[in-house]
Parts: sequence; structure tokens; C-alpha cells
Amino acid sequence: VKYIYKGVEIEAKNLEEFMETLSKMFPEEAENINAFFEEAKKAYEECYMEAETYGVPLPAELIAKVFGGKKLLQYPKEHPHFYDWLKKTYKQKLDEYFKSSDLKSLLCALIGYVGLDPSKVPASSALTAVVSYYIYGGYFPKGGAQHFANALKKYIEDHGGKVLVNHRVDKILVEKGKVKGVKVGNKVFKAPIVVANANAKVTFLKLIGKEHLEKKFIDYIRSLRMSFSCFAVYLGVNMDLSQYPSIIVNLDQGYYVVINSNADPDLAPPGKASITIITPAYYHDFSERGTEGYLKKKRELADELIKKAEEIIPNLREHIVVQDAATPKTFERYTLTPEGAIYAFDQSIDVKRPYFKTPIKGLYLVGASTFPGGGVEAVVISGIICANDICNWVIHEP
Repeated sequence: VKYIYKGVEIEAKNLEEFMETLSKMFPEEAENINAFFEEAKKAYEECYMEAETYGVPLPAELIAKVFGGKKLLQYPKEHPHFYDWLKKTYKQKLDEYFKSSDLKSLLCALIGYVGLDPSKVPASSALTAVVSYYIYGGYFPKGGAQHFANALKKYIEDHGGKVLVNHRVDKILVEKGKVKGVKVGNKVFKAPIVVANANAKVTFLKLIGKEHLEKKFIDYIRSLRMSFSCFAVYLGVNMDLSQYPSIIVNLDQGYYVVINSNADPDLAPPGKASITIITPAYYHDFSERGTEGYLKKKRELADELIKKAEEIIPNLREHIVVQDAATPKTFERYTLTPEGAIYAFDQSIDVKRPYFKTPIKGLYLVGASTFPGGGVEAVVISGIICANDICNWVIHEP
């Protein structure tokens, strides 16, 4: 990873290099840098203490249900470091350890993985999605995100299930407070259990309908703020970029360059590279998709990001073989998530995400709408929690 901050390039291959570099840049904070990461390691390990049983960390409600109320009461004592991160924002944790605003800005370089404002992002979320990256590194599905989806599909089919593509659900069927199945066009699929991976606003406000839910719950769902989105440029270039880091974060200009093929060489032919350039973006800054104004802005933003990236990778534009771009409205089109929100709802500390067990009996939520939030690992955790609950939290011996 390379960070660009106030014109200075900071590159580190592992935590030790990163801490050494930061200590040289901020010698008066060296002791605090060591202490911060030591505590972060302990907090992260405590977060996953119960994962040995079911493979994932559990929220407070489930700790009480699965392990008993006594376990929940003991949680602060058994998880003293992580419990402290749970109660604070990331800014509060940084302020505890550091005085230098520049150092704190550098430790927020990857804050885009959970939000944009460290004064609103829960410290626990920053720990698992940002600080853990410095400590343990970042991981990705080999072969790309579609490869991961294909692997899940194969597993389902290998175990006797069916995956129906091109079957967009129009309605979740409910009778007397119980789920009865789903409707796709003129087809009805009956089921006593439905697991909804759609955004919670879509699930409750469109697929179910307010007639099956209490007004207080509907108002709560409507009140949830969507997360920010992003603008992304995708490039295939006939350049060998293997000498560059996989991720370059330009904090001065607010964008990320991800050289996907450096992390996974299978994503580009030999001697060529696959690149994604990303910057935060907001849905309402774009006019209707397909209009002249929309297309013009999309072209201009793509051109601007490529120009910025050329400050890092000279002559990039001359080597472009394939180019595409995506706006928040593109993400909305392909994911059906309102406003193209990449993390479903705002992940600020004051936002309470919907619980995975819904007011409709037999209807469950999984995905970025529910605990623990957005991101590949997070949504997988939500699925594991849901599956265990459906199976009554039976522990299967290997």
C-alpha cells in the first residue's frame, strides 16, 4: 500500500514497516504508535473470541440468546479492549493516543472502507475494517467478486439446491404476519422461510408493503440514511504495472487507485494490468441515467480521475485498451440498492441497523442492511448468523 499525504509518499508492505515509517515521521508519537497497535491487536482478538463456536462474532442480542445472559454480563470483563472500542468513535480512540492531526489523518487513510467521517464511524467498525488492514493485511476473492458468487452457486447446487437467475422477486407473500413465499412475475414459490438479501428499504417498503407492518416500524425503516456511494473508473491497460503497490491512496485529492492485477495476476494478461480508480460520490449529484447531462458528467469525471491517476502512473491514458465507468446510479441499476449506496445504510455510530429477524415470522434479513454492515466479510457473517439461527444454533461437530 502507498499513501500520498501532503505531497509525501508513504509506502509499507506490512505493519512493522508502516509503524517504523510513522515513528520516523512522528518521533514524538513513536511510543503511542506502538501502544495503539498493541491495543488494537488485543481488541481485534477479543472481537473474534466467540468465533470458534460458530465461525463469526455475534452481536449482544445473540450472545445472550446463544450463550446465556450470564455470558452477556461478563462480556465487558472478558473483552475489555474491544468493549472500549464498541463504545467510542474512531476519532475518540485516535484522540486518546495521538496529538498530531497529520498522524491521525494517515490512520484514517482507509476510512472509506466503513464511512467518511472518523467522528461518526464506530471505533469497532474502524478496527475490523481499517486498523485490521494495517495489522493483518487485506484479502479478496481470487478471480474477482463474480468468482466468489459462482463458488457459492456451485456449493448450493452440489448440495441439491437450485439457483434461479433472471428471477427478480416482485413480492414477498405474507399472510397473518407469516411469510408464505415469493412471487416472480406469474410464478409463486411457496416457502415457510424467506431470506432477503435485498436492501431493507426495498424489502419492507416495496416487496412486503406497509399493510403488513406497524407504522412505527415503517417510519423507522424510512428514517434510515443511506450510505455514501462512489464513482469508479475501470481500465484495462497494456502496461506492466507490477512495480507499483496494489493500492495507492491519494489523501490530498481524495481518490484510490487499485491495481487489481497486482493482487491477482489472473485478472489481466501477462504484461498488462487491470485498474480501478475510485472516489466518493453522492447519488443526488447526478441527473437521470441516460440523459445528456448525466452522460456528460460521467465522461468528465472519468477523464478527471484518469488525469489525476497519471500523476502516479505517467502516460496512463495512452495505454488504455478497455475503459468503463460507474456512478451511484449505475450501482443502483445493477444492485437495486437505493441511491447506489455501497454500504446500504450510513454506518455512523448513531445508526441502528435493522435486526436480522424481522417482524414477519419466517422472514430474515442478510447482507449489508443488517449486522455487521457493508463489505464482503461483513455480509458473509450476516449469512452465517442467519443460517445458524434458522438451524436453532445447533453446534455440528466436525
